[in-house]
Amino acid sequence: MGKNFFEKYFSKAGVALIYNLCAAAAILPCQTAFGSGSTERGAAAAAAMEVKSEKPTGGTEGSGAGGPSKGAQSRGNAAQMSGSKTVQKNSAAKNLGKENRQASGALKKGTDSAAKKGQNLKRLSEEKKIVRQAKKSASQAAPVREPTRSKRKPPEIKFSPANPYEDGEINFQGSKNPVDIALAAHFKSLGIKPAKRCSDSVFIRRATLDLTGRIPSPERLEAFLDDESPDKREKLVDELLASDEFVNYMSLRLGDILRIKAEFPINLWPNAAQAYTRFIRKSLSDGLGWDEMARRMLSSSGSNFRVGEVNFLRAMQSRTPESTASCAALTFMCARYDKIPEERRKAFASFFSRVGYKSTKEWKEEIVFDDPSKRAPFVSVFPDGSAAVFPADMSVRAGFAEWLTKRGNPYFSKAFANRIWTWIFGTPIVSPVDDMFFSGNRPVSARLLETLAEKFERSGFDIRGLIRTIVLSEAYSQSFIPEPSNNPEAAAKNFAVYPVRRLDAEILIDTVCSITGTTEIYSSTTPEPYTTMPDYSAAADLPDGSVTTSFLELFGKSPRDTGYADERVNAPSASQKLHMLNSSQILRKISYSKFSRRFFVMPYKKGVYSLYTNILSRRPTSAELKAFEQYKPEGKQFRQWEAMIDTMWALFNSDEFSNRH
Repeated sequence: MGKNFFEKYFSKAGVALIYNLCAAAAILPCQTAFGSGSTERGAAAAAAMEVKSEKPTGGTEGSGAGGPSKGAQSRGNAAQMSGSKTVQKNSAAKNLGKENRQASGALKKGTDSAAKKGQNLKRLSEEKKIVRQAKKSASQAAPVREPTRSKRKPPEIKFSPANPYEDGEINFQGSKNPVDIALAAHFKSLGIKPAKRCSDSVFIRRATLDLTGRIPSPERLEAFLDDESPDKREKLVDELLASDEFVNYMSLRLGDILRIKAEFPINLWPNAAQAYTRFIRKSLSDGLGWDEMARRMLSSSGSNFRVGEVNFLRAMQSRTPESTASCAALTFMCARYDKIPEERRKAFASFFSRVGYKSTKEWKEEIVFDDPSKRAPFVSVFPDGSAAVFPADMSVRAGFAEWLTKRGNPYFSKAFANRIWTWIFGTPIVSPVDDMFFSGNRPVSARLLETLAEKFERSGFDIRGLIRTIVLSEAYSQSFIPEPSNNPEAAAKNFAVYPVRRLDAEILIDTVCSITGTTEIYSSTTPEPYTTMPDYSAAADLPDGSVTTSFLELFGKSPRDTGYADERVNAPSASQKLHMLNSSQILRKISYSKFSRRFFVMPYKKGVYSLYTNILSRRPTSAELKAFEQYKPEGKQFRQWEAMIDTMWALFNSDEFSNRH
């Protein structure tokens, strides 16, 4: 380190002071102590020390004539050197004294500055003392009580009424919804009464599950329950229909009937399955009508990797004209191909006899097109018996799509209206839902089916519009508790009560994961191609029916092998109940969840309240909270963590959680 180092980080006075301290410590002769300036001072000090230690010596020989002797010459040289060294010594001492004076001046200046600051502080202290005395005198003369800040209280726990599921009588007669008008006449003809109106907490959970496949967040639940506006249910439905979650959940529903599956027995391949799913989601997001979606799936040509809709003509176990006609009848007409009269079956299959498939150099890519070698005038019969005549330059399958989606078609609008009603309300108007025609199956209410089909056509086959009409009806707002005067089976069959049914497998595991803050890893079961989704994926958002888990298989996920509605099994079983009660999977999710960690600092009552709003999507009743307080052990043995884990486990295994109601 040189002098420049100290001058950089210390003041000049500080550098001089450090130098003087070093001089007093006798380290000046060091060349590297403070740079080259120290060398001269060190040499002078060394010379002075050398003079003091020298002894005079005399010569033994005389000098020549007129010349000094060697001894005298030596003494003269020594004297000259001594004089020179003395001058250097005096110079060094002079410089040292000058630096000492500079350092002393700087220190004195700093001392004066500090003294001045001390005087200012003393003056300010005296002024503050005077002000305090004045305030004290004023307060004694006229005492004024200053307002004190009240401590912020935690939010009060709000209870549900004793019956948290119902909210008064329902009014079918005063409703202008076409669904209610049709059902009011139906109920009157049968002499049955509708159930009571469901509570707000039941409605928000039901609508959020049916439209988005999720449960409402606690914040959204509290805001909805505190909202006193008369149209809050309408606003909620519009909000849900406009969400991305609606698009994803409806894509899951449509993916089941469209057989979107990469592996055996459909064998779309992952790239094609993802392209197919992208087409469905984009169509729903853009508000494309069901008629336009059907036309594109039936008449488009192109690559299965790049034109997702062409995969409809590939998503089947065999690609014969009969197999294609069977899938088209099932998907768009809710009709079984084998139930169609034989002469019409052959005519139906002829619409797909000119579809061609061609492989490319890209692995598993395939081009779907109209085979030009089969181009010729076409004469056949549509499934309703009307004639079909197309020129040679017209795509036959495109002509079939135009007939299928035109207004007034006896199959298209009724089939989709019945399917949507079944998804939303749980009970089909015509059962089974995918065998509506050619089997003699009659609708429960022909007027209701006609009303929905007409509404669907007038809206331009708008999927959201049809769902909105159903969800905003008084029929949808009925409680799941049947009217005591009705036969429960008759009430459920005739839509006089909202039917209780188990959550879909994807919705159940997604709900458990979202509450506990945990994830699942979804992967395909076939080694090639082996598909694994990121661990943040939701089961309802999976783009491929081949990607699954053991939980989804146990709880009845659709395999998407045929497109039939009964492939998805929502009937509860003993093994499902045991899995929720006993499995290590559910225990780990509860015990190690991010949500559970809040209970270390959360008051016990508030914790139970939070569990109700998160898991059951409603506020607890006072009796329910009292029951949990009684469960709480007394004394030092009580552990809140274990009590809350038990509470969460109990609510997860309740029928209220695992069912739509």
